[in-house]
Amino acid sequence: MKQLYVEQKEGKMACAVLENGALLSYQEENTSIQQEQIYLAKADRAMKGMEAIFIRLTKDQNGFLPYNECREKPLSGQSVLVQVKKPPVGDKLPYCTCDISIAGHYVILTPFSCRIAVSGRIQDAEKIHSLRAIGKAIAPEGMGLILRTESAEAEKEALAKEAATLLQKWQAVLEKANAASAPCMIEEKEPLLSTILRDEKGGFEKIITNLPSLPAPASCPVQYAENPFALENVQRKLEKSLNRKVYLPCGGYLVIDPTEAMTVIDVNSGKFTGKKGGTESSFLALNLEAAKEIARLVRLRNTGGIIIIDFVDMETEESRNAVLSALQDALLSDPVICVIHGFTSLGLLEMTRKKTGPALHSVSPCPHCRGTGLKEETV
Repeated sequence: MKQLYVEQKEGKMACAVLENGALLSYQEENTSIQQEQIYLAKADRAMKGMEAIFIRLTKDQNGFLPYNECREKPLSGQSVLVQVKKPPVGDKLPYCTCDISIAGHYVILTPFSCRIAVSGRIQDAEKIHSLRAIGKAIAPEGMGLILRTESAEAEKEALAKEAATLLQKWQAVLEKANAASAPCMIEEKEPLLSTILRDEKGGFEKIITNLPSLPAPASCPVQYAENPFALENVQRKLEKSLNRKVYLPCGGYLVIDPTEAMTVIDVNSGKFTGKKGGTESSFLALNLEAAKEIARLVRLRNTGGIIIIDFVDMETEESRNAVLSALQDALLSDPVICVIHGFTSLGLLEMTRKKTGPALHSVSPCPHCRGTGLKEETV
């Protein structure tokens, strides 16, 4: 089971998710523009060649709104209610949409769509049919719902209660927007801790924190510790995971190179001496271990976009399928959508992971170096 470590220092909160001693996720409170935030924006310049319009989210921050994300193309100077779909990364402006959604633990309310959808991670046909029927029954009139993975284990009453709560939240957003003057923020992203508790699949065995009081589910025990991160050496684990070269327990290692267009991961045998059964069996064992570690690292680093993995060469389709399956299984616990596209003709594995903000390695100053005396390394 997973444990959540919550530490607050100098008024700023950081959260780390660990499972069997492995660091799965590290996040800090962020005051910048983030995914899910809702703004009453003011339309600015239309870019016909790009089929988009620049919008002003706040006095000092612009955003990018493609025409295909609008229900009606706003005119210059017109107010428009938008939601951040992709936060700013580098020089790229926040990518916004008019198709606003309000997320809960079990369901997501889509006020401008009547569609009832079920998480693609739910594979059982009977369960999908049942959830769709429930979604149709509990969706607010004229609106849609997306039933998240966690909804598969929930009772209809819990789903209906959350849908009603999300509707109230949406109505509050509309009231704020009607009373506001563009440009301004209407709805902030949920607090960091609330987002983690909402999105983490399977919940937590316990929460360890130095906060005297912490809003947590009644089913999850909370343990107090003066320095929670020190109990599991979180800062050191973070440092190792953010290095360009990450070692595997078997003696092999990964080389991770983020570029502007994609992230490239190379699997190397290193000091791995092999296993009984010959070369193919040895390379398969190395690649299976690498697949599990890659799934952990792309989540921890918040790697988004195209990811290319160069596994150690395997001769048989059976071995390649085993690696594909292992990677897919390891990615199931990632709250962010990941899609594996398979091996190319050159033997490289292609996958994509939805961008939800800057990668952890690109945050400056590097979060694991702050206040620890560690030197920041170039990644």
